[in-house]
Amino acid sequence: MDLFELPDQMAYGLIETVDESGTPDGVVRLECQFNPTDLTVRKSVVWSGGSAGENHTPGRNAPDLDFGGGKPATFSLNLLFDTTREPLMVDRDVRQYTDQLLRLTLMRSSGGKVLPPPLVSFQWGRLLLFKAVVTDVSITYIMFHSNGLPARARAEVQFTQQDPADDETAYQNPTTRTEARKTRVVQAGDRLDLIAYQEYGNSALWRELAAANHLSNPHDLVQGTVLVIPLLH
Repeated sequence: MDLFELPDQMAYGLIETVDESGTPDGVVRLECQFNPTDLTVRKSVVWSGGSAGENHTPGRNAPDLDFGGGKPATFSLNLLFDTTREPLMVDRDVRQYTDQLLRLTLMRSSGGKVLPPPLVSFQWGRLLLFKAVVTDVSITYIMFHSNGLPARARAEVQFTQQDPADDETAYQNPTTRTEARKTRVVQAGDRLDLIAYQEYGNSALWRELAAANHLSNPHDLVQGTVLVIPLLH
């Protein structure tokens, strides 16, 4: 193996149903075929003030505002599913994937009781967002097989926070929810193994640096580049 050959450690996003504690229950487990290129997290709160709550006070440039509480956090994903490269002998209908998304919006029955749609979680490698419910699914079929079955689809999925106990993580940008990290500017003559030794005391940890900085060719360190130095346990 070449000194700088990276191991295959690609993590794919995973949507699955969970119970109240956040433990997967096995009802739906859908792995993303292609990871999303972006992930939008939103959190809104309510402030009101002024005369009769109209957010203005006569004779003042701005009113005093009263905090009215927080709204549930949301996040949204744009996903792609494709069956055109699957073996001809298997079911090539892309709905085998997209129907699982639709199941997340349906009521269920258990023990003679009718239950609301399930709780879900979204995990992508080390990124785990708050427990949520699926509040909107939009599926567009964009390619079809000769027999009319849909072969490729785009899906837009909206998730809404369900558990207020998740507030501490719900509104944060997911890239900032990991441990604190430092940065370092690449200098002339720097190599990843040398940087790993200087930062961690172990040159073999260069792979951690390469993975954290998405370096496909660790030989090509460019002077002036800012490297993320992740905290290791």
